Amino acid sequence: MSSIYNRSSHPVEIKKISIRIWSLRDEIEAALVRRIKECEAAGIPLYVDDIKKFYNLNPSEPLTDQTNILQLHPKTETPAEGEADEGMAEFMAALKEQEEEQEEEEEEKSREQATETPAVEAAETKDDSTFVQAEQILTEQKEQGVNNEKNPILDRPFIRQAPDLDKISYGFTLLSDVNMDTILTFTKKNFLIGQSVVVDFLIPQPFMMSAEIMYCHYFGMRSRIISEHRPEYRVQCSFTYPTPQERDRLRVFLKSIEPNVPQAEKKKKKESEEDSFGL
Repeated sequence: MSSIYNRSSHPVEIKKISIRIWSLRDEIEAALVRRIKECEAAGIPLYVDDIKKFYNLNPSEPLTDQTNILQLHPKTETPAEGEADEGMAEFMAALKEQEEEQEEEEEEKSREQATETPAVEAAETKDDSTFVQAEQILTEQKEQGVNNEKNPILDRPFIRQAPDLDKISYGFTLLSDVNMDTILTFTKKNFLIGQSVVVDFLIPQPFMMSAEIMYCHYFGMRSRIISEHRPEYRVQCSFTYPTPQERDRLRVFLKSIEPNVPQAEKKKKKESEEDSFGL
């Protein structure tokens, strides 16, 4: 038993939960690639309406125009007057100071990344080609008058799956860092603020949660965390709950990990002086 804030006598149980995080865009791309291969192997028309429905995409728009969750840099709205967050301003000022301290390290890192720019651009082009390829197949089917209805071979509910291993960022979180609104994690890879991601809880009954990146900061230079995957980024995510099932799963999980704090027994009233003398 150890003490916590304010010298509480309640027992403390700190658990580390392994997680995986990946971009929602990468997950949808992997789902499209699997569906294209599956339909080609079965010799049936490509069908992606169930994928669009699962990810709340507009079924009437092409895959390349789904800017609601597929965009890499989400649009930011200008806050109204009086809605500016003073705490955020303080945080940005502190972050700026940390960035100045790490300026030399970042410059060296940027030189290394400059040599990898052609490979990154090629990877982005490859990612875009997944949506373009699927859209071209659907357009050709429409021009040829092919029936795009669901084939009996695909007559099963869509189940989301993780993308390729190179697109997955491993990390962990603590019980105290998870609530119904946000989650704080340590991860291996960097993410963009505002990016749509998926958080996979690796527990005996694993489940996935859709979220949005609120904060991502590099801290690996001074980190003493010992881990198999050596996390280098501190990430805060906000759960988006695109489906009600996700909210229910998270609520059940949080209730299952709540500590059982025994209720303190009420102190008995002191016996009156007459009772103590047996009068």
